[in-house]
Amino acid sequence: MHNVHTHTWDQTVHFDPQTVREADLARGEPLDLTVRFEAFMADMDPFDRIVVFGLKARHTGYWVPDQYVADFVTCAPKRLVGFAGCDPTQPGYMAELTYAVEELGLQGLKLGPIYAGFDPRDERCTPIYAYCVERCLPIVFHTGTTFNRDAPLAVSRPWLFDEIAIRHPELRMVLAHLGHPFYEECLVVIRKHPHVYADISALFYRPWQFYNMLIAAQEYRVTHKLLFGTDYPFADTQESIDGLRNVNHVIGNSPLPRVTEETIEGLLTRDSLTLLGIT
Repeated sequence: MHNVHTHTWDQTVHFDPQTVREADLARGEPLDLTVRFEAFMADMDPFDRIVVFGLKARHTGYWVPDQYVADFVTCAPKRLVGFAGCDPTQPGYMAELTYAVEELGLQGLKLGPIYAGFDPRDERCTPIYAYCVERCLPIVFHTGTTFNRDAPLAVSRPWLFDEIAIRHPELRMVLAHLGHPFYEECLVVIRKHPHVYADISALFYRPWQFYNMLIAAQEYRVTHKLLFGTDYPFADTQESIDGLRNVNHVIGNSPLPRVTEETIEGLLTRDSLTLLGIT
């Protein structure tokens, strides 16, 4: 099993205080989002390979250095696959990315346009995409909503990535969270482009919506383009797996269509890293 969406960070060091307050308000209770290696690895026990990243986004108060991610990965290098962060609104972003890949050995990139406040079609992103194509690096994009008040929804709509895929057809992309709540936009984008995928991280706890997302994916015949992720520490592994396996519980014994076992087991067993060009 592969997990394509987990985080590592220390909220006391890498988050602004306002960002922590907004996370607490969104969940309705104080959260400790700091990731501790031993607890992380225990939670990740079912997975053979795990993609892990931080986030760089000055606009909303996140900044996880690439060295921090690289150090985390060195604690379990056979299982962890580290991705760099990048914020193209900040000076020196390409030098940081080059160093993260060529010196620290990180194997992909996480971008959060909604958090950093940039349009993913912005010309500042062009050298990022060109570099990732040249180095065969996949990019995980946060798409859809978030709890941060200053994060502009306009730059996280899944349809924006259709334009990027047209300009850069060899760029491997993962649209995180299936573009929630704009999941139908996300499905039509991943259907069009061979190297564009979506992950289902942190969606199970809205069971009616989650059920409809997977039914729509079946109807669009794109379940093979969906990848499993948890969004740890926002959601843990077992509840994510259980949420997927129990996705049909919300419809009970009704005659509504069912998410098939093929869809469920495909998500849990898919060789996601190979699809993303990571060996």
